[in-house]
Amino acid sequence: MEEIAVNMIIEELKIKSENYQKEVEVRILGKCPFIIQIGALTITTDESGKVITHNTDTPTQFSKKAIDEILTMTFKDGNGVNLIPKVYSRVEWYNLQMNEVNIRIKLLEEISNRKH
Repeated sequence: MEEIAVNMIIEELKIKSENYQKEVEVRILGKCPFIIQIGALTITTDESGKVITHNTDTPTQFSKKAIDEILTMTFKDGNGVNLIPKVYSRVEWYNLQMNEVNIRIKLLEEISNRKH
């Protein structure tokens, strides 16, 4: 049962990695080429346009003007400690995510192979 669960996780991660690869390969010139990350979360906006943090595989992309406005805001963790947002280009963010997913795949495959 555990082996089946690990294999399912590996397959899900491979699909995620492929999706990130597609995002990297799409070379678009856009007005909104930046992604903001705070810890493990990214910045997005809700239906009303309010800036919120969100856990997603496809984050909201912002313009330079929006980035400048967002960076004037204060973000805190659950303990009230100020967090400093990191700004990435779209391609850079997707490459980082893809690399992290590929590392997880490799580790899970190694663990799975040791059990055989």
